[in-house]
Amino acid sequence: MSLTAALNSAVSALRVNQAQVQLVSANIAHANDPNYTRKTLTTESITFGEGQVGGVMISGYQNAVSVSLQKQVVAQTADAGATDASNEYLSRVQDLLGTSADKSALTTLMNNFVSAWQDFQSEPDSSAAQQSVIGAGQEVGQEVQRVAAGVDQIDNDVRTDVTQSVVKLNDLLKQLFQVNLQLKTTTANSAGAADLADQRDNLVKQIAQFVDVRTIEKDDGSVSLFTASGLQLLDGPPSLFTYDGTNVTKVDDGTVINSQLSGGRIHALLDFRLDTTSSGKPVSTDPATSVIQKLRSQLDMIVSALTGTTGTPPTLAAAYNASSGSQRVSASYLTTVKSSASSSQFTTVSLTGSLQTGDVFAVTVNGKNYSYTATDNDKSLDQIAAQLANQINADTTVGVTAIAGTASLQLVGGTVNQPFTVQTSVNNQVPELASDLFAGTNRYDFQINQSLLDGSLQLKKNAASDVVNALTSTDRNLMASGIALTGVSYSGLMTGVVGNSISGAKQVSDQAQFNTDTLNMSTQRYQADTGVNLDEEIANLQIVQNAYAASARLLTVVQNMFDTLESAVAR
Repeated sequence: MSLTAALNSAVSALRVNQAQVQLVSANIAHANDPNYTRKTLTTESITFGEGQVGGVMISGYQNAVSVSLQKQVVAQTADAGATDASNEYLSRVQDLLGTSADKSALTTLMNNFVSAWQDFQSEPDSSAAQQSVIGAGQEVGQEVQRVAAGVDQIDNDVRTDVTQSVVKLNDLLKQLFQVNLQLKTTTANSAGAADLADQRDNLVKQIAQFVDVRTIEKDDGSVSLFTASGLQLLDGPPSLFTYDGTNVTKVDDGTVINSQLSGGRIHALLDFRLDTTSSGKPVSTDPATSVIQKLRSQLDMIVSALTGTTGTPPTLAAAYNASSGSQRVSASYLTTVKSSASSSQFTTVSLTGSLQTGDVFAVTVNGKNYSYTATDNDKSLDQIAAQLANQINADTTVGVTAIAGTASLQLVGGTVNQPFTVQTSVNNQVPELASDLFAGTNRYDFQINQSLLDGSLQLKKNAASDVVNALTSTDRNLMASGIALTGVSYSGLMTGVVGNSISGAKQVSDQAQFNTDTLNMSTQRYQADTGVNLDEEIANLQIVQNAYAASARLLTVVQNMFDTLESAVAR
């Protein structure tokens, strides 16, 4: 080998070793970066003809690759993204309902309501016992409304989450498209291409959190993305999507793609809000699907069970409505009489029962009290109505005219568009509520009868026994979306609804934990195959540094030889 060849060899080796030092240093610097894959240099010899070695040169940069593990990690990322999303919102449902069936407010308050009725049955004349029933009933109604509002809030948050997830998906697809363009214009096997490959693979994993993806890598390092069903996400320019609150659609042609998603966060969130009511399709048995629909249906089932009057055994409402009143005589209560812009408003107070001497009838109109005590000469409720009408009409300041009728008292407002209020009592007792212990037709307006709350009516004392029997009967069969209860009481109804939700949430939570653990194991295996091993890289660094020092030493020796030859020739 000539000195020139030796010099060229030493210089090229020095350059390669210097690049090796830089590359190994970069590997060490990124040892804790999960999105970085180990880089290596490939080299080849330089020749200047037969037998003329010219040294060594860098032929390319390579990333550590494990294609099978990489695909496994991407698929499991989509699975974990889906169950994590479901678990996140089902956890919020559990917080809303209660952490366990026996500690849930719905169950506790219904138990309190049953106990209050049992106390009222023991002491029907107790004002405190009656108020306890009314208060417990009010709390049941408020809790149903609270849970209904909470379900709506979760639904709104899931809808917002889908919107944001679709926006994020679009952004990631755009980023991947830009990386693809850079890979197409970057020299293959270069350091830049190796770094771009890491960016590409990291973006694919991020996209997999939102949708299931299948990748096709091209010769230039760029990738095409599709879902498992074949939906094109990226093949050239990216597909972009939008969400209208129900469906995810492609921006370019408006195609609905809900059914073409089978994994990832967006699919799970769509399933969480899926409502099959209008389609007539049976609701899914999957605890993470149609969750909002199921909860709303089950809340309405609770309302129907407490307000409905049909069924065997008799419902709460049927038992209360069918019971007889305990008052010998009463005057029906009428609340505020609404005004009209065109005519004076009127209403009628009905007097009922068996009249006796000494009965005290009282009517309060616009805050003014009028009362009459029956005498031996009062033979009918018609005469009582007439006596009260005389008193009201004698007061010119009340603004209401009274007209006596058959066991009734009609009250007519004196001014158009002016409401007035009416209250009645007999023997200091307000009338009993004849029916409709609970009012409302759905989860939003369900409540204890307002007349009980404002004290204008009271519970029927004679209803207590039948109501307690209805409340404690364990022969009820109830059904709603996602649940079928057999042989339960009203307290069992609440426990069943809450317990069903808890059971479903536990299944999803366990699956989410399994998917997360599986993903973590695969990720660790992938990083073990493709990531940086610090011990190995430090050993490589020492080897490369020694080689660098040897190349530098060779360069020095050749330089000294040139200097010696030059000195010899100069003599």
